[in-house]
Amino acid sequence: MSVICSNDKGWVISHYDYTKKIYTNVLSHSGFIDLAYNQNLFNIITPLMRDAEAQNFLKTISARSRKEFVFAKDLPGSSLDSDIIDDLAYKTLLKEARQLHLFTTSPSPKDYLDNNKLARTFVDNFFDTITEKYSTFQGGNTNNHSLIVNIDNGNYVIPPLCNFFSCEIHEINNKLQENKYDFILLDPPWKNKFIRRKKIKNVKKSYYMLPNNVIEELPINKYLNELGLLAVWCTNSPTHLEAIKQFFNKWNLEYVAEWFWIKVTQTGEPVCNVAGKGDKKPYERLIFGAVKTRNLHNPERGKVIISVPSAVHSHKPPLSEVLSAYLPENPKCLELFARYLLPGWTSIGNQVLMLQSLPLYEIYT
Repeated sequence: MSVICSNDKGWVISHYDYTKKIYTNVLSHSGFIDLAYNQNLFNIITPLMRDAEAQNFLKTISARSRKEFVFAKDLPGSSLDSDIIDDLAYKTLLKEARQLHLFTTSPSPKDYLDNNKLARTFVDNFFDTITEKYSTFQGGNTNNHSLIVNIDNGNYVIPPLCNFFSCEIHEINNKLQENKYDFILLDPPWKNKFIRRKKIKNVKKSYYMLPNNVIEELPINKYLNELGLLAVWCTNSPTHLEAIKQFFNKWNLEYVAEWFWIKVTQTGEPVCNVAGKGDKKPYERLIFGAVKTRNLHNPERGKVIISVPSAVHSHKPPLSEVLSAYLPENPKCLELFARYLLPGWTSIGNQVLMLQSLPLYEIYT
């Protein structure tokens, strides 16, 4: 299960636990094994900072005593944007999670100096092992168990009952043909300064960005059935938020709800300071639209999802369980711009298997 705890305001989920659930009895070259994402991928102990920022942060705080340390969570300005997100939702979910002995990590000054080194090093090493290439292929898994396959000299973990297409987004008509879906998820490669800087520094860690007018031209309404629901991951950019309104008009969808994914450290604190410098926020938005003939229960407004994020940039958490209340039984689901796979889903993207790479996983017992 990915859902650790929940209430009427949202969910606390674990991406790591979800992979443990779906990657049991994986058929490998040597027999069946149990896999999960490497735990270092989610080893986010302190807020996300550059090394110089972490060192300066330690200089600006002092010890209350020789044994007690003043953490970022105790400093002014580390709360969420209460005028945007229901702060009570965050606090009540966090309280329930801590009652289950979650988010109990207490970072030390050394943890701040290490600056999530294990997670950062693990991701750096992973990207050093992959080659920058794009090839067109398709595949799937018709079995009820996961399996490891070799594609283009790389090993990948494929979940059960899924289909995938490695291709550019403009090829979807050829790939999907006349199929229709109960739910479509979009994680668009929005244009943003962070990715432009990352692309200059390390092209492997970046992705190709698309202008909004190209995203708007996707034939979304062609692939949603009469019960169709759509969700779009969105940055906090006012330009992108406004663009989604135009998308929904073009796709003949009505706005339903806006949710917030709150990214936290292992302590449960936001991964960055809302009051800090720049536009970076510790949350992203999930915007829902629905076909106008839909008669199923729609997502409520203002829900929150709390989780420790992956150290891979823009690696979104799995939504299958939290969406089950809003979809028919055994729904047909499609993700566009996908970078990893989900059981029972169809996934399309030019990096569709990137986060299925076997080096990201470890055997557990």
